[in-house]
Amino acid sequence: MAEVIRIIELQDMLLYFQEGFSGSSAVDDATLAASDTIMGVDTHALRDSRTTVPIGARFTTAGIATVRTVTATQNSQQWTLDLSASSAGTFDITVNGDTEAGVAFDVVDSVLEAALEALSAVGVGNVTVVEVADVYTITFAGTLANISTNTLTVDGSSLTAANSEVLTAIQTGLVTWEVTFTPAIATGSVPSDDDVITWYPRRLEFEPEGGEFEWGQTRERIIRKPRGIIKGSRRGVEQEMTVTTSFPFEFLRAQTTATDELDELTPYEVLEQEGFAADWMPSSHGGECEPYSIDLVIVDKPDCLSQQAQVWIFPQFDYTDLGPTVSEGIINLTGACVATKPITYRVDNNDDAINVIF
Repeated sequence: MAEVIRIIELQDMLLYFQEGFSGSSAVDDATLAASDTIMGVDTHALRDSRTTVPIGARFTTAGIATVRTVTATQNSQQWTLDLSASSAGTFDITVNGDTEAGVAFDVVDSVLEAALEALSAVGVGNVTVVEVADVYTITFAGTLANISTNTLTVDGSSLTAANSEVLTAIQTGLVTWEVTFTPAIATGSVPSDDDVITWYPRRLEFEPEGGEFEWGQTRERIIRKPRGIIKGSRRGVEQEMTVTTSFPFEFLRAQTTATDELDELTPYEVLEQEGFAADWMPSSHGGECEPYSIDLVIVDKPDCLSQQAQVWIFPQFDYTDLGPTVSEGIINLTGACVATKPITYRVDNNDDAINVIF
């Protein structure tokens, strides 16, 4: 068996830990404009039949090279209550079995929102109400967000005309229908309604100030020696590529009070699939029974922008040994990839080209 060891010095390199989320959706927003950072989405075709887009996912839209990152999502239930045909009277509104009775037909949206928040089944901060032209959009939030089991009914028998209200379920919950993102849309690069959205994996980025990345490629060769005479050879069983790396770290884990997963994601959480990385998807596509793995990506990004960047991808990595040298601020990592060698190629030396590596 011959083993080839290769070493990369990580100084001035980019190092990514990358998961396996991918897929496509469509823009569901005909009013987008330059400087917008919120966009409606629908028609999901996401990996493993997922229906929600994770915070930290990256995306491009058709014909636009800019890569954007999702900073928040809206996956909650939403209704519209149309009272435009009502000229007097009151209605009763019930949320999760708790009723607010005698609400005026022309109630101000902030008053209706406060009345719903006062219900024991709702609570402060768990619903929003916005009225435009006598149509009220009711969206669950807070502790009632991101679920599909809330109930909302309206009794309009005391309205004039009786039962003239129209209650429509717009969003059923647990399906992403809106994303907030960065950077903002630029002038001249505004997506159109129904444009295809391409999703890219979440990743944790390092720019190590030192450290090494070492991998080994092993090939088994079997020599045929009938009657002791060399007659030829053949390749034996493929051997997995091994990886050993060490690099400086600042924090191993997020603060216990942390709320911003984009800023607080740490190496240990990614490698252990816990904390802010608890819902990271395996970089392999073998189904829900596939063990958790990530892709390790190294990018050599020259200072000269006219030179291309060199990329190495080490797919489906799972560690066997993980431990910090705390006194020196170093993470030591050893494991193997479901591959015999890295994927390597060059890309243009700009952020948009590097951000769509996966």
